[in-house]
Amino acid sequence: MINLIFKILRSKLSLAILPSVIFLVVGVWTLPHYGMNWDEPIHFMRGQAYLHYFLTGEKDYKSLPPYPKLIPDCPTKKNCDVSPPGTADTTAYQGNITYEEAVLKNVPRDQVWRGYYQHDNYTFNDFIKMEDGHPPLGGILAALTNKIFYQHLHIITDVESYHLFEVLASFAIVLAVSIFVYLSFGSFPAVVAGIALASYPLFLGESHFNIKDPPLSAFFGLTLIFFYFGIIKNNWKLIIVSAVLFGISMSIKFNVVFLPIIILPWLLVYLVKLFSDNRKKIRGFSSLRKLIPAHILVSLILYPIVASLTFYILWPFLWPDPINNFLKILTYYKQIGTGTPPELVDYIVKGWNTYPFLWIIYTTPIPVLTLTIVGMIGSVYDLIFKRKHLPLLLLLWLLIPILRVSYPGTSIYGGVRQIMEYIPAMAVMAGAGAHYLINVARLSKKVYLVYFTVLGVMVSLVFTVFEVASIHPNENVYFNQIIGGLSGAKARDIPYWGNSYGNVYLQGIMWLNANAEPNAKLGFPISTGGNLERVKLRPDIYYWNGHWSGPNMGGEYEMELDFDWDPKEWYSYAYYETFVEPVFVAQVDGVPLLKIWKNDLAHTRSGFEKEIEYQIVDNSIEEGQMRLDIGKQIPLTRIVVEHSKIGCELQKGGYIATSEDKQNWKKDPETISAPQVPVNVNGWDEDTFVFMFAARKSRYVILDTLMENSCYLKSPSVKVYGLPNFP
Repeated sequence: MINLIFKILRSKLSLAILPSVIFLVVGVWTLPHYGMNWDEPIHFMRGQAYLHYFLTGEKDYKSLPPYPKLIPDCPTKKNCDVSPPGTADTTAYQGNITYEEAVLKNVPRDQVWRGYYQHDNYTFNDFIKMEDGHPPLGGILAALTNKIFYQHLHIITDVESYHLFEVLASFAIVLAVSIFVYLSFGSFPAVVAGIALASYPLFLGESHFNIKDPPLSAFFGLTLIFFYFGIIKNNWKLIIVSAVLFGISMSIKFNVVFLPIIILPWLLVYLVKLFSDNRKKIRGFSSLRKLIPAHILVSLILYPIVASLTFYILWPFLWPDPINNFLKILTYYKQIGTGTPPELVDYIVKGWNTYPFLWIIYTTPIPVLTLTIVGMIGSVYDLIFKRKHLPLLLLLWLLIPILRVSYPGTSIYGGVRQIMEYIPAMAVMAGAGAHYLINVARLSKKVYLVYFTVLGVMVSLVFTVFEVASIHPNENVYFNQIIGGLSGAKARDIPYWGNSYGNVYLQGIMWLNANAEPNAKLGFPISTGGNLERVKLRPDIYYWNGHWSGPNMGGEYEMELDFDWDPKEWYSYAYYETFVEPVFVAQVDGVPLLKIWKNDLAHTRSGFEKEIEYQIVDNSIEEGQMRLDIGKQIPLTRIVVEHSKIGCELQKGGYIATSEDKQNWKKDPETISAPQVPVNVNGWDEDTFVFMFAARKSRYVILDTLMENSCYLKSPSVKVYGLPNFP
């Protein structure tokens, strides 16, 4: 083994794999810089429940020591028999110390630590009943790295130890791509491919906090690479390894079911070429067996069996009823994989969705994009004119994941993270592009042109690395110069611009830990507690969305993402965005990604401090509608309707709309049948309807109950409030 390591270090292969080694070192070192993806917590808890069952056969955590508590008393209305105790488990302010650090002070050094996401309310039995979505293996493997590196070795913190799995899986594909390109094109193209993949903004960023897509792209690519070498090297072991990897990929996400569309056409072309090149040597069955040995045929026959068994073994949900439970999951994928989101309608051209292609063009660093295009051109040339089989595999690997979500009737949302398996293929193609450029330079027979080509490619990639590093740790919101950066994407209203998927919450947490006063209150105007990395928050900071006080100015901190998403129109968010100056803004390219507001008078914007009552000029009720005319345009803040609750029906559904001129109306996205914010703030009760606005410029209001006998319209007494003046 030692001799093999030294042999590799002395070879050109060491240079080829250098980017992957750097990626691993930097990836582990920067783990604390990244937050969580907003759907990771449930995957962490499910992964822990399944891992505990696999290791012990137990379906709950009763054999584990209770989660250490900061305070011995049981808070009111809190079940202290479950672990972890949660946000109510607080201790006196001790300075800038996180919840995790405070908990670990109470853990004896010889005691096995318990992870925060090993929760007594979310056990194996609970998750088996809830299964109806993505498979669990990503969470299981993340729980495994948590168990090793956090609970036993104590060398990585709780959340980071889950993310270590994602970095390791991503490292594996960077390494595999580098070796694949090295063996196929040479050392310099391998370096280019390694750098292209390791620095690809979406892949680099989300390899630290996305439990599904980077690992899936890694195992997807590994499955393909092992199969390729198994076929061309006549190595049945590599084919069986590929089958196992296929099952592992399937156990993370079903994207791998499209892999046969990539592999089978290539395999057919490879076999046709193999027979064509050796037709003179084929003189009987024995010579045919030399071309395709029996063990290769057997391994290909066993491939779907091995892959299916691997998938079945890794998901206990399938064990009692594999066919029906599998069909249940297929229904889920059909639901999320078909149809067109409303925001992408403008990108449909003759049924095809152009959004994925445009997103990739706008979010790929220009040097990598250029090399990829060169690689595609060279691949097409080699495929057609030189009858090489590898270019077909590379083209299909790159294009099929994109085409499958562009095909009429299919769906994609949130950028292209759901098809991240195209990224390793793009890196390979970029390496191939470097290979073709060097070959063109060599045709001139001028050595200096080859050197200039190599230098130009490397300098462009170095600039790419520095460009991506400049927005660390927000790489997944990167847009290139073609669209004008993130600010250009926002100006062009590219759907999902600025969506960090929760990663940026950590930057807000770190600001709060350093700046919030002792025993501060915190809430989210839109999101829920699942988005909060509680273990990294100072233990004295009390998180609860019920702290929301809006115009009552209760002094709470409110923290929320700022990107292209519809809930920004909710009053719970719009109030802070309109009325309060943020105390912290995390931003990239001048575009806010997250804001924190301190809801007190000192931070309220000038002119927004108070509201007054306005007289209603006209109030009419007909056909289930109330129509108001305030007589002039005002910065509308609130409508209050005192109504009867006798002889009428409780409100269900309905909407409210406002207008400046009675011609153009703005329909509010929030329902009128439930309070927008905590009732202690707006005064809503069984005979009082309250609807609040963030100083919306309005004169006319329609309250449409969409009912014939709504209590809202039963003996109503209406009041309208707004700011004294337009700020």
